[in-house]
Amino acid sequence: MSSQTDPQQEPQAPQLRGEAGWKAHKDRIKARNDAARAAGKAERAARENAATAKRRADEDRIDAALVRAHESSSRRIRPN
Repeated sequence: MSSQTDPQQEPQAPQLRGEAGWKAHKDRIKARNDAARAAGKAERAARENAATAKRRADEDRIDAALVRAHESSSRRIRPN
């Protein structure tokens, strides 16, 4: 097998040894975790915004139906 790099792998940094290598590895993990956390927050915000918009639209539809029902019932009952 050749030593060509896979395009999906991270670019290879120079091989660090000992504590410097451990710290570099830990920093790469932290960066991936931070990116995943940010993506998760964005997905959750989008999902919650969509749910809020749907709930508000449903509430507006119900309110409009109640107003129409009230208007139609108040036209029928007229006090003398």
